[in-house]
Amino acid sequence: MGKVNIKSIAAALHLSPATVSRALNDSYEIKEETKQRVLAYAAKHNYRPNPFAKHLKTGKTNLIGVVIPFLSSPFFLEFIDELYKLAMAHHYTLLPFQTQNSEKIEKEALDFLIRQNVAGIIISPAFENSNTAVLRDIHHQHCPVILFDRIQHNLDTYKIGIHNSLETFKVTEELIKKGRTQIAFLCGKDIGNTKDRLRGYQNALHNYGIPFRKEYVIDADYQDPAENIDSELKEVFKRLQASDHMPNAIVGGTDTLSIKILGVLAGLHLRVPEDVAVIGFTNTDLADYLNPALSTIRQPTQQMAQLTLDLLIPLIEKQQNRENMVYENFLLEATTSYRKSTDI
Repeated sequence: MGKVNIKSIAAALHLSPATVSRALNDSYEIKEETKQRVLAYAAKHNYRPNPFAKHLKTGKTNLIGVVIPFLSSPFFLEFIDELYKLAMAHHYTLLPFQTQNSEKIEKEALDFLIRQNVAGIIISPAFENSNTAVLRDIHHQHCPVILFDRIQHNLDTYKIGIHNSLETFKVTEELIKKGRTQIAFLCGKDIGNTKDRLRGYQNALHNYGIPFRKEYVIDADYQDPAENIDSELKEVFKRLQASDHMPNAIVGGTDTLSIKILGVLAGLHLRVPEDVAVIGFTNTDLADYLNPALSTIRQPTQQMAQLTLDLLIPLIEKQQNRENMVYENFLLEATTSYRKSTDI
C-alpha cells in the first residue's frame, strides 16, 4: 500500500474525502460511528496528517512560537524540552527565541513570529508589561498568546506560574526557624517575578518581627545568565563584611543567582552553611553535585508545559473571539528540596 492520505482512506471506506477530513478533525457534523471507523482505519495504517497541506487550506502553520528571556537558564531550558516533547505529539513544532530581558529584542521576535504566521505564542515576558500593546494586538487579531512563569503582566490571557510570594515566604520562614535572622534576598533587576518573590521574603520577616533591611535586598543587573556577574556580587558581599553586616542566610530569587552565589561565597572564604545558609530558585539537576549540595525551589516544568498546551491548542483550533473571553491564572505548586547548603 502506498502512502496513506485522506483520499486513500475515503476510497477504502467508501466515503467522501470531505467526510474523512471532518471525521479526523472531530467535526460535530459527522456521526460518532463514522468517526470511529475513520479513526480506527487511520490508526491501523499509521496515517499522519500533512501540516503543510493544512496550512495551505486554513492559513495556519503548525508552528508555535516560544519567547523566553534566556535559553541558557536551567528552568527555561527544561520547560522548552518538556514543551517540545508534548507539542510533537500534537503535530506542532516549536520556534524558540530568547530576549535577554530586552523589550526591543522581544518585539523583534514577536514581529518575526507573526511574519511566519505561527499558530500560537507562549511567552515569559522580558519584564513586567513589556510590549503590552503588541501582545494584545497579536492575541486579538493574529494568534492566541499564553503567558508562563512571569505572569505579572497586563495582557488578558491565560497565565501559568507558581505562587512566588508563598514559595519565598516558606523558605525564608524555614531559615528563620533554623535561627537565621540576617537573611539577604538576591534578585534580578527588573525581572518579572522579583516583586512577588520579594514580597514573600518581606512577609516572612514581618511575621517573625525581624526588621526589613534595605541593604539585604541585592539587585543584580544582568542581561544573560552567562554574564560574569560574580565580581559584582563579590563586591556587594565584601562591603557587607566590612561593615559587619554580613548576612547569615541568603535566598536566591533567580536561577542564575542561586547557582552563582556558592562560588562567590567560596571566593570570600565563607563556609556554606556554617557561615551563610543558601537556598534558591533553580531547576538544575546538578544541585546535588554542587559543593555543598544546594537547597532549591524547583518549578514544575512538566506540569507547566502540559497545562500550557492544554490551554493553547483549543484556542488555536476553535478560532473564537479571544477579546471577550474570560481567562484564568493558574498557580502551580513548586517543590522545595533542602540539602547541605541549609543543613544548619
